[in-house]
Amino acid sequence: MKNKISPSPLTERASLEQSRQGRREFFKQLGKLGLGLAVLPPALKALLEFHQTLWAQDAKSLKEADYYEQMADGRVRCTLCPNFHILNKGELSFCFTRINRNGKLITLAYNNPCILNVDPIEKGPFYHIRPGTNTVALAIGGCNLRCLYCQNWNIAMERPDRLKNLDLPKEKILDSAREKECKTILFSFTEPTVYPEYVKEVTAFTFSHGIKNVICTAGFVNPTPLKDLCKNVEGFAVTLKAFNDKFYQKICGQNLAPVLKSLEVIKAEKRWLEIVNLIVPSYNDDMKVIKEMCEWIKKNLGEDTPIHFGRFVPEYKLKDLPPTPVNTIDDALKVGKDAGLKYVYSFNVAPHDGNNTYCPACKKAVIKRLAFKILENNLPNGKCKFCNQKIAGVWE
Repeated sequence: MKNKISPSPLTERASLEQSRQGRREFFKQLGKLGLGLAVLPPALKALLEFHQTLWAQDAKSLKEADYYEQMADGRVRCTLCPNFHILNKGELSFCFTRINRNGKLITLAYNNPCILNVDPIEKGPFYHIRPGTNTVALAIGGCNLRCLYCQNWNIAMERPDRLKNLDLPKEKILDSAREKECKTILFSFTEPTVYPEYVKEVTAFTFSHGIKNVICTAGFVNPTPLKDLCKNVEGFAVTLKAFNDKFYQKICGQNLAPVLKSLEVIKAEKRWLEIVNLIVPSYNDDMKVIKEMCEWIKKNLGEDTPIHFGRFVPEYKLKDLPPTPVNTIDDALKVGKDAGLKYVYSFNVAPHDGNNTYCPACKKAVIKRLAFKILENNLPNGKCKFCNQKIAGVWE
């Protein structure tokens, strides 16, 4: 495995987990002795019975993960993301959500979200899917990137089963969406692709009951799992961190190429796609590189693909940096438009003209926004009210 950036508390937690596993193994071996429970001292007998109860409960709650291969000596090879990590028995995956238990890869991220909100869909950010509607937004702990500016590092860099979670099977999510009159379910905040078993089960169920699904992802996932996720997902917001592999390696702990491949897969699967590019001062604010990125988007994904240029706010391990100057966002907006992209937005900057959707034909504002709030909607049936130009997106 590659050496990766990880929070120091995990080392201590890993040691504790090994200690727990050692005690469990000890009691398991006692249970296998032919002498039986009757010859054990009462206190040890009670403790063994207690652990046997826990094992039985634990086994019922375990769910085998998708996307892995079994290897010799009980090892497994995870095929979910481009890391293709090989895990020994008892080893936790780099994304924190999967563990090798006796030669089987088990997911720790199933029915246990740590976040459940009702948010405007614009927060996704989705500006071209049912503007002005609300979505049930949820997240499970874990991530397969190590972004130094992660806003949700306290849950993204943690095992899902170590967080304060909700018991939330698919039926409860559907009930929540209906109760709050939400038209979509949004998987966001952490990295939804590292818990595909849950996402696939929920999206198939809610889609069959008339509720649509959207995902915000970093896109560091292999094509086959991504195609499976596309089956019942209407749209993706992909955080394209930079158009520079050095940035990805230094700031995110991964590589750019698989993300570009994911964007092409989503496009090929004919799912709605919006791109988010957070501009970090001195790291990815070179307008020449941003121009190359916008030209790549137009060529490979199409001129109708919206891009959101986000303002960086100091967080996690990059707190020493200043927020992105607004004029840098303005420059990026101009670059995107000059490159031929029709829908170019500002993100984390309000009020700003870049919050609005403009008709590419008559140039008038068809949707006026203040941050995530819709102030004016001039887009009946997905067409510009002023010139009848069709606007790309999902409006019904």
